[in-house]
Amino acid sequence: MQKKTILFTLLPIAAGIIVGVGVLFFNPDAGKKLGSFLYSSSKDPQSYAYAVARAAPGVVNIYVSTLNQNYSSEAKNPGTITNSASGVIMSSDGYIVTNYHVIPSSNEPNKAVWAQTRDGKVYQAFIIGYDRRTDIAVLKIDAQNLTPVPRDEDLHVNVGDVVLTIGNPNNLGQTVTHGIVSATARSGSGLLTRDQMNIREGLQDLIQTDAPINQGNSGGALVNTNGTLVGINTASFNNYRYGTYGIGFAVPTELTVLVMNEIIKHGRVIRGYLGISDDGTTALPDSNYVGVKVGYIDPYGAAANSDIKIGDIIIKVDDKQITNLRSLIDIISGNTPGTTLKFTILREGKTFDIPITLVEDRTGLED
Repeated sequence: MQKKTILFTLLPIAAGIIVGVGVLFFNPDAGKKLGSFLYSSSKDPQSYAYAVARAAPGVVNIYVSTLNQNYSSEAKNPGTITNSASGVIMSSDGYIVTNYHVIPSSNEPNKAVWAQTRDGKVYQAFIIGYDRRTDIAVLKIDAQNLTPVPRDEDLHVNVGDVVLTIGNPNNLGQTVTHGIVSATARSGSGLLTRDQMNIREGLQDLIQTDAPINQGNSGGALVNTNGTLVGINTASFNNYRYGTYGIGFAVPTELTVLVMNEIIKHGRVIRGYLGISDDGTTALPDSNYVGVKVGYIDPYGAAANSDIKIGDIIIKVDDKQITNLRSLIDIISGNTPGTTLKFTILREGKTFDIPITLVEDRTGLED
């Protein structure tokens, strides 16, 4: 009787083991998913250690240094460090994303970029390309089997989400800070320069956070409490002298990946360019117009060769209503150079249709 009881007890266990082995044989990822589920289910709600353990290995320290007199980097020696920042590993074979404003410009041939992984290894990083419009630069190091920061294509970021910044502030080494998402879809229409970090005039579609982003955090990771990449830290408006603090920005992951893939494929991001800036004003709710008021026309942009004028209000593009600057940016950047669009503008109470052929947004070139 005892033998039968043992037999009936062991049979289901043996069957379960056989089924489990079979599932893992045909679907190895199932084991990873199960392990991740069991690991995440044991998270301490009072700690962010789980998120840091997942994401931190994918964040690197970025260093810019001077080379020797013949512009070589003998013995993989970083030399004299002139700037430090952060970067995020995006692929196991060595693609890294950082900020455009931290890498040396093309007229500085005596500068080199280095990436230091969390295990202390230092690699020379080569610049694949950059996009000033989004302050994104793509680097490549000669390494394999790296650990990228986890990404989720279906991730939706909400105001109020708890987020962590991981980076190398003031070259102290990898540091973690935390805060919340303060706002999403912050936008701007200008062009980023190295001498002027102006959010409104340089970047678009940003995540705003009160998580501290100090000097050196640029290019680092903004992650959620699961350690999933939310965005790439880019700048901060902190100014304690004038009482401004807790205003930092990050480029969303979705936009970062889009820009990265374009740079890897083409060496730059190919997008249409209109060449206008808004006048910085926001229409009141009871205003008679809805659209974007032209405040500046780039003499090298497509608008300069059209009948559009400063003070015009762009209300439609190809019969699509322009409700704000974001909607105009999306339409323009979503079209390729050479595309002719119909701009419906409001001028002195009258509407006009103006055809404009987009030129290329030359954000892959420096002034």
